[in-house]
Amino acid sequence: MRVVLALLALLLAVPAHAHTRSQSFSTWTVGDDTVAGVFQVDAYRATQLSETPQDLAALLKREIEATISVAQDGAACTRTGLQSIRAPRGELRVEVAFKCAKPFADVPGELKVGAFFGVSISHSHYIRVTSKKGVREGVLTQGKTTIPVGGDEAAPSSFGSFLFLGFEHVLSGIDHIAFLIALAMLAGGVWRILIAITGFTLGHSLTLGLVALNVLKPDTVAIEALIGFTVAWAAGDALRRVRGTPQWYGLVGAGGIVLLPVLAWLFGLPVLAWSVLLGAAVFAAAMSYTKADAPYLAPAIATVFGLAHGAGFAGPLLEMEIAPANLIWTLLAFNIGVELGQLTALAVLAALLWAARRVFKEIPPLAFDAAAAVLFALGTFWFVSRALA
Repeated sequence: MRVVLALLALLLAVPAHAHTRSQSFSTWTVGDDTVAGVFQVDAYRATQLSETPQDLAALLKREIEATISVAQDGAACTRTGLQSIRAPRGELRVEVAFKCAKPFADVPGELKVGAFFGVSISHSHYIRVTSKKGVREGVLTQGKTTIPVGGDEAAPSSFGSFLFLGFEHVLSGIDHIAFLIALAMLAGGVWRILIAITGFTLGHSLTLGLVALNVLKPDTVAIEALIGFTVAWAAGDALRRVRGTPQWYGLVGAGGIVLLPVLAWLFGLPVLAWSVLLGAAVFAAAMSYTKADAPYLAPAIATVFGLAHGAGFAGPLLEMEIAPANLIWTLLAFNIGVELGQLTALAVLAALLWAARRVFKEIPPLAFDAAAAVLFALGTFWFVSRALA
C-alpha cells in the first residue's frame, strides 16, 4: 500500500505557489438603490494580473474596475466609489460602491463579480450579500459569476452549497492533498491509514468549530506556513522511518527553521513570530528522536496537525462572516464536505495506483523514496515561502 500511495504522490507533485488556491472573498450590503462591498484577495494572487512588477493595490483596483459591476434591467449602475483599504498582512482589500437608477424594490438588480476568472479558470469567489430582506452566501465560479440583489426575499444559503464549498476547498488545495498522502505513507496499511485520517478529522473539526465560533482567531499567514510544515515533516518522517535515515537529520531541519529570521533580516523580508518558528523547530527536533512506531504515532500526529489544517479550512467561513443563526448548520455542512473531499481524494489515488500496479506488476521501492522526497521538498517550499511572505 505504501508503494501505491508513493506513486500517486508522484502524480500529484506539481509545481505550486506559496498560496495554492486561487480564491477571493467579498461581502456586500444592499440599500434601497445602492450596493457597497469589500473585495479581498491574497497579495500573491494579485501578481497574476501583470507580467511586469507593478503596485499590487493599483493592479487590483484596475481588475475590479473592469470586472465587477451592478446592472438593473440590463442597464449598468453608476460606480460611486473605488478605493484600497487596510487589510491583514499578505492580503489586499478594495472597497467599491454602486448607485442604481431605481429602487431595487421596483427593479431587481444583478451583481457580477468576474475578478480573476480571466487569469485562473479554477478560481473560486466566496460571496456574502446582506439586504433588508435577508442574507445570502454563495460561491461564484467561472461558469457562474453573478448573484441577484434586491427583488424577492433573499434565498437562504442551502446545506448543499456549503457541503460543496467544503468538498471543493479540500480538492482545490494541493497542500491539503499532499499532507493526506504523506500521512498515509507514514501510517502504512489500509486500517492504519483510516485511523490516522480519523485523527486528522478530529483535529481539524475541533479547530474549525472554535475558529468559526470566534473562540480562536488564528494568524492566517502562520497557519498557511504551518500547513506546509506538516507536509514536510510527515513526508520526511515517513522516509526516515522506512529507510532508517539518521535521527540527527531532525536537528538539521530544526536549525534551518531557527535560521529563517536571519534570512529575513538579510533580505529585508517579514517573517513569522519567533514563537511559531521556535515551536516548529522544537517539534522537529523532539519528534526525530521519538521511539514510537510510526504506524501508531501517525494518528496522534494527524490529530495535532489537524488543528492547523482546521484553521486553514475555516478561512472561507471567516471571510464570508456567516450569520450566527446559520453558523451551526453551515459548519456541519462544510465539515461534511471536507470529509467527503478527503475520502474522494484518497479513493481516486488508490484506484489509480491499483490500476498502475496491475499494469506494471511491480513498482520499485525507489518510488516511495522519490515520492517522499518530492513531498518533503514541496512542504519545505510552502513553509519557507509563506513564513517569509
